[in-house]
Parts: sequence; C-alpha cells; structure tokens
Amino acid sequence: AVSEYWDYECKAVPKKRSQKVKEGLKGPTVAESVKPKYVVKGSAQKAPGKKLTDEDLDTDGPLAKEVAAVIPYFPYKKLDKFYDIQGLLKHPKLLNAVCAVMAKRYRKMGVTKIAAFEARGFLFTPVSIKLGVPFIMMRKDGKMPNAVSSAPYTKEYEGVDSICCQKDAFTEGDKVVLLDDLIATGGTLCAGIELVKSFKAQVVECGCLIEIKALKGKERCLKAGATAVWGFISDDLMTTAGMMSENYVDDGKP
Repeated sequence: AVSEYWDYECKAVPKKRSQKVKEGLKGPTVAESVKPKYVVKGSAQKAPGKKLTDEDLDTDGPLAKEVAAVIPYFPYKKLDKFYDIQGLLKHPKLLNAVCAVMAKRYRKMGVTKIAAFEARGFLFTPVSIKLGVPFIMMRKDGKMPNAVSSAPYTKEYEGVDSICCQKDAFTEGDKVVLLDDLIATGGTLCAGIELVKSFKAQVVECGCLIEIKALKGKERCLKAGATAVWGFISDDLMTTAGMMSENYVDDGKP
C-alpha cells in the first residue's frame, strides 16, 4: 500500500502542451517583420523622388530655372543684388536635387575629395556623401588647428582675407573639386586653388551654384590652375526680388 501511494503521489505529472504548441507557433511574416512598430501620427509614406533628366544636369536647364526662382536677391553689403541662398534651403527637395546633379557630374571625373568654402559652401556636404569621398573644409584663417593658410586675397565685397585648411587635408595626386555657392570675381576660389596646388594635388573643377559672368571669375580661376570652372545657374536667371520691409536697412558687414 505504501509503495502504491508513493508511486501515485510522487510520480511526475506530464505538462499539458498549450493549444498554440499543438497547432504550431506562427511567427510574423517577413513583410510584418520589416513593418515599423511605431508610426508617427500624421506621417505619410514619402513619394519617390523625381528622377533627374539629362536636361536637368545642364547649366540653365529646367532644374536650374526652378532653383533660380526660389533664390531672392536683396541690396546687401553695398551690392545691388546679393543672392540669398536661404531661399533654396527652404526647399529641401530642390537642394537634394542640386547636390545629386553635382554628384553625378563629379562621379565621372574620378574625384577623390570635395572641398568647400566657409560658410555657404558647406551646404554642399551631401555631394561628398553621395560620392563617398572626404569633405574638406576651407575656412577663414585662424579658425582651425594644424592649418596652413593661403596668401591674402581681395574679397568680393570689400576688404582682404585669407583662408586655411588642415595640413593633412590633401595628398599628392588628389583630384579635388572646389565648391562654393557663387563665383563672382573668383578671389576666394583662386586662394583655394593655390592651397590645393601647394599639396601637389589637382583642382579638376571649381563648381558653383551661381555664376556672375560679367565679373570674369571663371577666367581668373582657369589662369590660377583650375582644369575647369562650372556654374549651374547663370545670373541671367536670377530675377526674383526679395520681399523687403518698409524699414529695410543694408546692415551687412564685410
């Protein structure tokens, strides 16, 4: 009797398998796995971006005209027309398209580094990201450690300035593109060209969003040693006057 009691009370009772185990656990599908867990209220799926056409890559082409229309000019820094690139920054899709145009252009040239000038030239950092090449900052003299400076140059507005880059910015044989928002007299770009040449590197092109042709900056850059100079928009297209308040004052500083 004792042995029967022991066997009955102390024998392990097998656990019942849950209904889910019997039927087999069904995990999420692949589509459900990649679906975001949380969705921001009011968000919507982004429509695919517009593909660039061959005409969009051209100077003063359809895209260039669209960009020119959103960049206003103001009387500023004693200039009748100061082009305010903030207008482009209000249209991120257009900014991205401009950077895509530049990246497509420079991919064919085998560019090894993108360099741009403080501060508006830094807006084109996405070009280096699209190309997968380093971005080099060309800053005002005294703004970076371990730097080498250019010779002084006359600024587009007034006064004299110089730029610098770090001592390990370029290596011999680099193929460099210099980017800025605008080419006017070409003084800043020429200073950059001389800096790049001091590293025994090559400026394959000076690229700018806007070119003021009458000031002959392109010719100066070519003479300084740039292989080519390219502007996406000529100033002929820059006809959008900025909306000024009644008490507008030209308070620009050199």
